[in-house]
Amino acid sequence: MSLDDEARAELRELEAAHRLRTMRVVDGPQGPHLTLDGAPVLNLASNDYLGLAADRRLARAAAASLDEVGLGAGASRLIVGNHRAHLALEAALADWTRCPAARLFNSGYAANTGVLSALAGPGDAIFSDELNHASLIDGCRLSRADVTIFPHRDLPALEAALARSTHRRRLVVSESLFSMDGDLADVTGLAALCARHGAALVLDEAHAMGVLGPEGRGLAAAQGVVPDILIGTFGKALGTYGAFAATTRAIADLLWNRARPLVFSTALPPALAAATLASLEIVRGAEGDARRRTLSARARRFRAAVPSAGGAAESPIVPILIGDDRRTMALTAQLLEERVFVQGIRPPTVPPGTARLRVGLSASLSDSEVERAARTLVNAMRQEAA
Repeated sequence: MSLDDEARAELRELEAAHRLRTMRVVDGPQGPHLTLDGAPVLNLASNDYLGLAADRRLARAAAASLDEVGLGAGASRLIVGNHRAHLALEAALADWTRCPAARLFNSGYAANTGVLSALAGPGDAIFSDELNHASLIDGCRLSRADVTIFPHRDLPALEAALARSTHRRRLVVSESLFSMDGDLADVTGLAALCARHGAALVLDEAHAMGVLGPEGRGLAAAQGVVPDILIGTFGKALGTYGAFAATTRAIADLLWNRARPLVFSTALPPALAAATLASLEIVRGAEGDARRRTLSARARRFRAAVPSAGGAAESPIVPILIGDDRRTMALTAQLLEERVFVQGIRPPTVPPGTARLRVGLSASLSDSEVERAARTLVNAMRQEAA
């Protein structure tokens, strides 16, 4: 068989297992209302938690940068791609997170794989929560360190594993707000275990930055913890694109030298850095506080209306556990017929037998839209079960 024949066979297998992913096309700006595959829908599938993705202030900041320096960075930051906009954003991020330094990456995936593979290697150990994002899993693999997967949020199991370890360097890696379950890590407990056993805490706050904590600084700030490395992204609550690692000056300098996605990638367009800087000013200020309060109220309202809703009360990520892959995608299709888009999530994104609908709430949704979505979802589930 040719490679094309083998690809066709694998695609047929995915389709038979109800795990075939197909492309959808969006027209227009991100927001509570989208045109999806040509049809208007109410959008409950986004990570645009604060409703900033289409904010004109961000677009104006990007446009001003485009007028000044153009679009492309020209090279990696280690050659001629290190623009002043990048340095200004890193300084603002360090100030925001109360860390000595921050380092930009081109995506959350690049940040997680880059940080872990730069800071751990053969002879080291990484302890990773079993429900961590794929980018963290791949970062663990790329590091070539010894990897221990501990049960989700199970601090006693983690402590036992740390106590057994005799490795030179040990990293504990966890998301703070888990992207598919919407629940929260015990960051205080993780930090205490790391301090007790001489390990470093790497915390992925991708879905918590902008959403939780004072000034939207994330769950660690809400719990009074400063992790050794805090990883955040811009493509969710901040509404732009890219990512960062906030840490000590020495670790940031080591990442500059050893984080391969940073060293060997063309830098983010300076216009994106300028737009993110404008977004950060909004997120940190009174308007950001107001949007976070609205988002929290929307999350609580939705959960009150959907008995099977999971996740932490204040989380904008609301999983609805279905279990079966076929039923999950049938519900997604049924909701689309009612012009409500909620993405079905199947393995390998989540463990087998835990397929779910993943609701992503936004501060840009109105109370009536949240209620409509909840009502439509509950009715669809009742019809499917009948």
